[in-house]
Amino acid sequence: MKKYSFLSLCFIFILSLSCKEDQNQKLDKEDSSEEISSKNLTFSYVTKTISKDSLDTCNINPCPELDIAYLHITDDTDAGKKINQLNEKSLTKIVLTPSDSIPQENMDKSIDKFIEEYAHFKNEFPESHAVYELYIRQEKLFETDSILVLSSIFYNYTGGAHGYGAKLYHTYDKVNTKRIEPRALLKNEKAFKAYAEGMFRKKFNLSEKESLNKNGFFFENDEFKLPENMAITKDSLHMIYNPYEAASYADGDIKFSFPKKDVEAWLNY
Repeated sequence: MKKYSFLSLCFIFILSLSCKEDQNQKLDKEDSSEEISSKNLTFSYVTKTISKDSLDTCNINPCPELDIAYLHITDDTDAGKKINQLNEKSLTKIVLTPSDSIPQENMDKSIDKFIEEYAHFKNEFPESHAVYELYIRQEKLFETDSILVLSSIFYNYTGGAHGYGAKLYHTYDKVNTKRIEPRALLKNEKAFKAYAEGMFRKKFNLSEKESLNKNGFFFENDEFKLPENMAITKDSLHMIYNPYEAASYADGDIKFSFPKKDVEAWLNY
């Protein structure tokens, strides 16, 4: 199988992570920060940043390397507050340690727990040179009157040979203030899945009958499946298989961007 690192694992980690880009591999271009003015709700955004230097506890206790910036809706509306809560709840699933498998209710508590777990680790293994690392960056990818699409990249290291980095898409229903699951973006999942499998095989030069897993992929029962992360923007449908979802960590992420005009018959938005 031809290997694609696709840059998501080569984030600009200022957390002492070094990552080597394969010059022969290219990441599909993604619409970034597209916006359509909203008539229903007015959303303004600030970046809420938390760093090691900004936390008083890190002046006293050992702290992990932290660099976290995520979007926070500043509108004083019920919808804005609810989407903030949903967004933070989604991000808390990133801020976990080996001994902390249950996400906290918000980011502040998640970060406190992450720091606490690192301090416990250092007290138990003072000779260890491992430093926990957490990096999060979030941007608004797309917005209409009815939906808000956010994109997040992250890296989490809590010991071992390497950490884990990935890219996540989250779509929110602004009218009903709920998260829209990726499959709910599709009104004909079966038809789109068949199309996506054809494009997947074409990308990796695999015939219609050729085994996926014998070519290095990880699909359960050797059956193609759609990824956990999909997003609709103004002109495109994006989908991304993060490391371990369809291929090895070394293969990085596998990303597709389909022109909306080619797939709009199967979309709900």
